Amino acid sequence: MALTPQQLDKLPEPVIQLMSELQDEIISDICRRIKKTNLLTPAAEWQLIKANQLTLSSQEVKRRIAAKLKISEKSVKELYTDAVRTAIREDEKIYKFAMADGILSGDYREKLTNYTRSVAFSNALKKGLKNTNGLMRNLTNSAAAAANRQLSDALDLAYLEVASGAFTPQEAQFKAVKKLGADGIKCVNYKSGRTDQLDVAVRRAIVTGIGKTCGDLQLGLADEMDCQLVEVSSHLGARPSHAEWQGQIYSLVKGHPKYPYFYDATGYGTGDGLCGWNCRHSFFPYFAGLSSPANEPTFSRVENEQVYRDTQKQRVYERAIRKSKRELAALDGARSAESDPAAKAKYDGEFARKSAVLKRQEARLSEHLKNTGLLPDNSRVRVDGFGKSVSQKAVHAAKRYTAGKTNINSGSNNSRPYYPANADFLNSSAFKKQFEGLFNPKLDKAVCKYSQLAVVENDNKPSETIYLLSESGRKLQKLTKKHYSDSGDVGGTLLAEKRKFILVHNHPNNTPLSLSDIMALNDVDNMKAIISVGHDGKACTVTMGNAKKSVTTMEIRSLKMAYQRNVTKFGQTNEAIQAFCDEVGWIYG
Repeated sequence: MALTPQQLDKLPEPVIQLMSELQDEIISDICRRIKKTNLLTPAAEWQLIKANQLTLSSQEVKRRIAAKLKISEKSVKELYTDAVRTAIREDEKIYKFAMADGILSGDYREKLTNYTRSVAFSNALKKGLKNTNGLMRNLTNSAAAAANRQLSDALDLAYLEVASGAFTPQEAQFKAVKKLGADGIKCVNYKSGRTDQLDVAVRRAIVTGIGKTCGDLQLGLADEMDCQLVEVSSHLGARPSHAEWQGQIYSLVKGHPKYPYFYDATGYGTGDGLCGWNCRHSFFPYFAGLSSPANEPTFSRVENEQVYRDTQKQRVYERAIRKSKRELAALDGARSAESDPAAKAKYDGEFARKSAVLKRQEARLSEHLKNTGLLPDNSRVRVDGFGKSVSQKAVHAAKRYTAGKTNINSGSNNSRPYYPANADFLNSSAFKKQFEGLFNPKLDKAVCKYSQLAVVENDNKPSETIYLLSESGRKLQKLTKKHYSDSGDVGGTLLAEKRKFILVHNHPNNTPLSLSDIMALNDVDNMKAIISVGHDGKACTVTMGNAKKSVTTMEIRSLKMAYQRNVTKFGQTNEAIQAFCDEVGWIYG
């Protein structure tokens, strides 16, 4: 048998480890530079100071990339050589059986022996290796440019926020560090224009490159051996489009009376087909009379789709964990460069909180794996990949943070950083009146019902319940957050929701809609409105109205600054949200 799905999936691990470490090193370095920059510099001198930081950062990023890339290209060569040997060796066994059984003439033995020594074989292997290494160089160069651009943007935004008087230098730096950690270093695939995290792009490049190279070499050998049929592998949890053709026998020659044409049926040679983007299928020679179908799926389409959905949910959990690790790497880099005790304490506190978030995310992933029977994939969360030092610090910080929360919550209600539900108001006509005329009578009633439920379910708790409702008032999903400050994997779930929805959730600390709530409305295409209800029963609603759904990066930056400026100007969030929505044409109620 050729390369298994498990073998293909594990191939990139050594290189991804290097790229993950590279990304964390770059983020930490950028954060240290943000911390060392004097944001109180006169405007006339600012560009010179910023240019100096960018030059120094660019040199450091390129130095780190050069060191990692040299090692990774050597690793990729080893991966290609081993993978191709495995694939061809397995095919050779089948051809030898065919000759022993008399299906193939013994005259083919010399061709089989000489294939891996041929110029065509060597050229195909070199081409695949060159393409992948070239793509990786493009990706890392793109990451270097992105890192410099992100540092430039972070410095400019922090400087403007301080100059406007909305933030102190320490506050602006703190915000910049958190955002950089959340965003990570992204790179662009120059052929497609797609933007991804560096480690994600590298995984795709290696799995796709090796799969396609092995496939091309196997087809070359099949041509030499005059083999006309191949059997495609199958695996549970294949993406639905690939499930259509997996586990079947195909003809390499058009017009076969029994078997479909290989290229047309499987889409081989296209990005979305067999051996295309992230495909873990493979194929091998098939001889009628010698072979018997070995890969026909033993599971139903329904079972396959369920495992596929479970696997996609696992990927959402894994992405959330990677995001938290990037944030921790950024915070650790910034706090190590911080000399002011008060500011350092703020970074320490956020590092501890985010460490606790990470542990909860890991627990949710473990629970999901336990419930579904899926296996963990350490290469996609890479505990060691975000630095053993930071990892160990995060473990200890999470324990201290959790212990501190336990101590706070073991006291009287007055010591809790959240509020009990106002039962009298929740059951009053005044509470229900808040939701009249928002959308349509049926949806208004549903919004009122689930707003009330969200508050009641979290009475005297710091947690949030999030309901996604259809425009007819039907409940689509229910999500939970153990703490209102924990972003968890909610964002990924919202982006993945294919149906249009209204979001309803509670705010335990009685605050109106947050800036992140409002920006989520902009970022999630299918979200039509967002409602928050405090435990005091007061509700806030924002809808897009007739405003455009998506704004540019520069407009988002302007909107965020306007929001923060309004908070400073009015002193109360309600007025700030109202003014903010007035500026962009959104509707606040």
